[in-house]
Amino acid sequence: MADAGLQKLTSLMSEDYFDKRDIQRMSRCDLIGVAAAREAVGDSLLDLNKADKSRIGVILGGGAGGMRSVEEYRKGLYHGKKPRPSLLIPYSPSVTTDYIALEFGVNGPRATIATACSSSSTSIGYAMDMIRHNEADIVITGGSDAMCKLTYAGFNSLRAVDPDKCKPFDANRKGLSLGEAAAILILEDINYAKKRGAKIYAEMSGYGIACDAYHMTAPDSSGNGAARTIKAALLDASVSPLDVDYINAHGTATYHNDIAETRAIKTVFGEYAYKIPISSIKSMIGHCLGAAGGIEAAATALTIYNGIIPPTINYSTPDPNCDLDYVPNKARNKEVNIAISNSLAFGGNNTTVVMKKCK
Repeated sequence: MADAGLQKLTSLMSEDYFDKRDIQRMSRCDLIGVAAAREAVGDSLLDLNKADKSRIGVILGGGAGGMRSVEEYRKGLYHGKKPRPSLLIPYSPSVTTDYIALEFGVNGPRATIATACSSSSTSIGYAMDMIRHNEADIVITGGSDAMCKLTYAGFNSLRAVDPDKCKPFDANRKGLSLGEAAAILILEDINYAKKRGAKIYAEMSGYGIACDAYHMTAPDSSGNGAARTIKAALLDASVSPLDVDYINAHGTATYHNDIAETRAIKTVFGEYAYKIPISSIKSMIGHCLGAAGGIEAAATALTIYNGIIPPTINYSTPDPNCDLDYVPNKARNKEVNIAISNSLAFGGNNTTVVMKKCK
């Protein structure tokens, strides 16, 4: 089923999005990243031909990037074949960023952020700063990441992959499910967006970054680093903890991460933590690594826009260490004016993004 799905996706992209030369030169990470960027620009109704392209930036989060293409090249060499040198083009995670800039001919600020699973969230924060500091008018941001053998083998060696369903915050959780995807957001000055009549899903209000400095893979069990991250984000957004209506959790379903995140939320919000709906969409789409923060930011924006909180599925057995409202198994209708999205990555690379409903 998985192989058939991958072949179908590649076929659809070759027919609807890319020519044969693109397919040969671009990695899966590049293909889905550019496809998502095209959809985002189209949905934004931006007329890039009328914009100052030197004031349009591309800031993306990256992870394994085109590693799968490099693995194919190495496999060919191992078997005594002559693999295409173009398989080495996507080696750097920054290549997707470059392809998106080339796609639209934009030559403003460009950067690729690599902070493990918080990469895309950090890129969104950097994109916010670009606009707030008047270094760009528009920023194409988010992230793209694709599966490779290195990623799969690495998480398996850590025994962090659930052989069954991903069950965030459940007492019987055994780890994450791996995914691959891209999510691209268009950030622009709010006044400019309103003036041109843009469809605004949410307003990016602030972000925070802090580090555990604890372990290369395990989180600080106290949740102190994550708590400082959330506090920094709320301060940057001038938002009181009591005004937060929803939390899109990092929620990997790994034993220690879910506990640490729960403790961090309790530290920041106190008793109010028990009243905030919290959910992990990783239970439904898997952990998309370098793209995870972008996908979850997009989901958070849609939560605000539609007033529908996504559930944490596969939840059946409460864990006394994770005793908050995780919106189990069923979506919930609720007006959400302010929400946060947490990305708590390997190495203690933590980023939280704050969003508001646009008035």
